[in-house]
Amino acid sequence: MPKRIICAIIFALSFILSSAINANAQSDTIKLSSDPDFYAITLKKDIPTAEKIMKELLPYKDTKTTGDLMVMAAKKLLGNPYVAGTLEEGDSEDVRVYLSKTDCIIFVETCMNLALTVKKYGKDADFEKLCQMVRQSRYRNGMVRCYSDRIHYTTEWIRQGEKRGILEDITLKCGGQVYDHPIFFMTKNYKKYKHLKDADVENKDCCSNDEEQETCTINQATKDYRTIARVEKELNSQPYTYIPQDKIKANEKSIKSGDIIGYMSTTDGLDIAHVAIAYWRKDGKLGFIHASMGKMKVVVDEKTIAEYANASKYINGIKVIRVK
Repeated sequence: MPKRIICAIIFALSFILSSAINANAQSDTIKLSSDPDFYAITLKKDIPTAEKIMKELLPYKDTKTTGDLMVMAAKKLLGNPYVAGTLEEGDSEDVRVYLSKTDCIIFVETCMNLALTVKKYGKDADFEKLCQMVRQSRYRNGMVRCYSDRIHYTTEWIRQGEKRGILEDITLKCGGQVYDHPIFFMTKNYKKYKHLKDADVENKDCCSNDEEQETCTINQATKDYRTIARVEKELNSQPYTYIPQDKIKANEKSIKSGDIIGYMSTTDGLDIAHVAIAYWRKDGKLGFIHASMGKMKVVVDEKTIAEYANASKYINGIKVIRVK
């Protein structure tokens, strides 16, 4: 049989298998809610996984810190696959809560909310309460109406967490300094985002503030673009901090297991390139647990935090966030 025919058959079989996997993933997606004003989308297998983890965290609710519980939750998710773009599924903006597929920020956010749900609800912690916690951390003021309600910049995610009293940016306390790195990546590169690419950025009609959104006649992409532009302006109005690469090692003793590490991006306009959970390893070195794009799964990285930051030309330092 000619080689090109064999290649065509292999390609066809691969396509069919991929389609079947995607179809199964779609059919397994369910909506979960007992509240008519709120629902979350998940996979059936993720519900018992989350509730099992929370049950295992429960005995340590009052004896361990939230950060310690985050590390415990993270270890339960080791090996889960890295999957990019899960929050971009579908055409509508929905609260999607996945444990069996994740990217770096979803992994950290999930571990944080598993710990916080147990801390807040104790034995009454369940998957639906976890979903409510995710909604509050992932969306601006907990509102889920459109794409721009979702918090896209990690810097805003941190600052909203500080306003809610659940996060503390301790970067300066850990030897950090002010960093001049304006945020504008999404509006400059809006054509790369499927929910923004149709924005009419030259249109000056209405929608100058949130109150005008309801009556505005411009398309949703333009509304979302303008909201994100306002967010960028607000983020840039406050000081931005980081610990430079060459100062991480000298200040790492200020970092605890369970702290959230934001690896600072060197890309113009982008704030944070990657996030992870700090973890003091048994060998006495400050490592981290993360959803690794390189390994395509959740791992305890072989590098230390300082080594990882210094190994990439796309990273020039870190932020340190503590969960209260």
